Amino acid sequence: MEADSASSPSLVRSLAAAMGDALRNGSVARMLVPPRVTVEDAAGAKFLSMPAMSPDHDLYINKVATIVAAPVPGRDTTVTALVPAFAAATGRSLGVLDGAVVTNLKCAAVTALVTDRCAAPDSRVLGIIGSGVQARQQFLAVSAVRDIAEVRVFSRDPGRAGAFARDITARAEAAGSPVDVVVCDSAEQASRGVDILSTATTSATPLPISSDLPAHVHVNCMGAHTTDSRELPAAMLRDSVVIVEDLATAIAEAGESHAAALELGVLAGPGSAGFARQRTVFASTGCAYLDLITCAQLLGHTG
Repeated sequence: MEADSASSPSLVRSLAAAMGDALRNGSVARMLVPPRVTVEDAAGAKFLSMPAMSPDHDLYINKVATIVAAPVPGRDTTVTALVPAFAAATGRSLGVLDGAVVTNLKCAAVTALVTDRCAAPDSRVLGIIGSGVQARQQFLAVSAVRDIAEVRVFSRDPGRAGAFARDITARAEAAGSPVDVVVCDSAEQASRGVDILSTATTSATPLPISSDLPAHVHVNCMGAHTTDSRELPAAMLRDSVVIVEDLATAIAEAGESHAAALELGVLAGPGSAGFARQRTVFASTGCAYLDLITCAQLLGHTG
């Protein structure tokens, strides 16, 4: 399965529902998910190992990936990933999945899950800062759970922004839900007054996001982060309800600014009912339990 073909609105909604079910029924709590391991060489290349085992799904996976400085020859990407999968009870190999397919679908589905619980039901305007693969997943995710009428796009590369806008237009028309797509001149313009904002950039410094954000705005922060660099201003994190997949991972990889964040499981409880009236931020750092649920969905493997 190609990375792009794995991401249809129906598949995203189905996987988002499976993630919600796993959080509610305790399946996630029963998983064994050790901290992921990152090895970095002197040249800055990173080698990652992200294992997870679920007795409920009878599944063990380990997403392994390399991140290098320059695009891989023949591929316009710096990331290569594979996900071997095994039946947990027997150790039988179930195959090796394309890491890009798993990651892209996982990111879209968890974004759809969080957006559906946190964004105002009548959200119509989406701002997207970025124009790469993750930016495309953000449009797919949000449009799967909200009737978006307008999308505002900003990228530092005007050519990429224009191509992204045309792609959104074509996808929306093919789905029978046309949207107005506006290519903006700045991140401030793209974020001004939006109901939902998605950031998917490699920026190491906070983006110049508009101060004119509605009180109910929901933000999906999917781009670069370290303990001392991030896409969102520190004030926005302080003044918002911040949601992360796993708190320990978020603090270790994105810093103490995430120490007061709520874990994704909060969305499975009654306390999430009021989130649509507050400013919420989904600050994604990823976690292997979501990769496992995604693999289970792709494999049709439920034990």
